[in-house]
Amino acid sequence: MPIVTRDPRLAWMLERRCLFLFLALVALLIALPFLSEIAHGPIVLTLVNITVLLTAVAAVGRTRFSFIIAVFLVVPALVFRLLALESGEPGYLALSWGFNAVFYAFIMVDLLHYVLRRDLMTEDKLYGAVAAYILVAIFWASLDGVLQYFYPGAYAFGGVPKTLNMTELIYFSFTALTTAGFGDITPMLVQSRFLTILEMVTGVMYVAILIARLTGVYPIVEKKP
Repeated sequence: MPIVTRDPRLAWMLERRCLFLFLALVALLIALPFLSEIAHGPIVLTLVNITVLLTAVAAVGRTRFSFIIAVFLVVPALVFRLLALESGEPGYLALSWGFNAVFYAFIMVDLLHYVLRRDLMTEDKLYGAVAAYILVAIFWASLDGVLQYFYPGAYAFGGVPKTLNMTELIYFSFTALTTAGFGDITPMLVQSRFLTILEMVTGVMYVAILIARLTGVYPIVEKKP
């Protein structure tokens, strides 16, 4: 059942929920390289990440069912993230990444169902398509984080095996998703190599399917003689 409201300001925000998700994701990408190394950076990044999670919940909350599922998935991701921040335990961080991956997978499926639906193409849908692409990269980065917890030495930085932080994982994820492959971060184990292959295939297929969908939205108009 769709969520409706009579408040015009809230209705205006709900019509642009994908825009707010996109802006939160851009803020996360901008903040990561500058805040990850400073004293209170992890706390600020956690707040930005929470903003991303909350805007993602709002973006898929077009029905009560999808809203409840999103909330059910986001709570453990937030709890384990806060526990990891407080204790520094890598196990909590791996659990947080794991629940993030499940949550983002649900968000991506819901967003793509909304974006690729055969009806009027809106500006909010375009923001949703870009936001979904960024979420794909963060989804794979979360899986990479879980993988390196169970398989130490799965990745190397500059040829030296290293446990990557989230900034490095997201950077590597985008290079794999776009098939740029700069080579500074490399998968070292067969598990991490094949996970990278799957991400590369996902990136290529996403662009191909999205272009095909957007092309189909605008029918060919025959010119009158």
